[in-house]
Amino acid sequence: MTTDTHRGALFAVLAFGWWGLSPLYFKWVSHVAPQEVLANRVVWSFVLMSALLWFSYKARGIASILKSRKQLLAMLGSSLLIATNWLTFIWAVGENRVLEASMGYYINPLVSIFLGMIFLHERLTQVQKIALLLAATGVTIQVVAIGELPWVSLVLAFTFGFYGLLRKLVPTDAYTGLWFETAMVLPLAVAYLLLLGGGSLTTSVPEFGKLFLAGVVTTAPLIWFAIATKHLPLITLGFIQYLAPTIALLLAVTVFGEQLTLIKTLTFVFIWAALLLIVLHALRQRKQLRNSG
Repeated sequence: MTTDTHRGALFAVLAFGWWGLSPLYFKWVSHVAPQEVLANRVVWSFVLMSALLWFSYKARGIASILKSRKQLLAMLGSSLLIATNWLTFIWAVGENRVLEASMGYYINPLVSIFLGMIFLHERLTQVQKIALLLAATGVTIQVVAIGELPWVSLVLAFTFGFYGLLRKLVPTDAYTGLWFETAMVLPLAVAYLLLLGGGSLTTSVPEFGKLFLAGVVTTAPLIWFAIATKHLPLITLGFIQYLAPTIALLLAVTVFGEQLTLIKTLTFVFIWAALLLIVLHALRQRKQLRNSG
């Protein structure tokens, strides 16, 4: 393994490990309303990303997006999707539903395959069809047995899936993309915080510091991920991404005391089986490409 690959793997593990541990932070601020946490996350992420773009001389990408109506509309759509995703995740952590959040991020790669088929007319392999069927079976088991749709998991998986689809259709670098996504919902976030100024806005210095960290929690793993993508093939990043929901699942059971019932375990088993098929299929394709080369 080369030095660059080692560096890429290190930053990938840092990024996905951080995302997996992020429920600890959101549990720490769970006494604050999810909307206020989200508003602070948007504001401080915008501030930090603005500084990062300025000092890294990447601000030129902003001008090119501003000239394109298509890119602006795509950024608006991705802003609303990622804000919904963030709010759902923050709420789920506060409501002790980290297991469902973890399930959502396990389902996400399968949702991306499904959306690729629907919107990009990508042809599914037999393995991908079986994987989607397995995942759907897992969700159906929970619906039939509990009588409740795992909506937290599905909202997280589909909002992030559509977010990824938009970013694929109108590609931009990670830094510029997050700057636009926070900038477009910034007026709503600031207006919300100003409205709270006459009510329950958190004003103490320690609480202010806690909520400022929401920006750090958002931007730090993004920077690490951007570094990782430069040094690692996408297939390797795809494997490492499962670190995040796995850590979140372990936190839910061992730290937050959530119950992994038999039904939820069955749902996870079907989803894991689907992901295993995808991973094995990807490895086989990679081997075939190497042999043909």
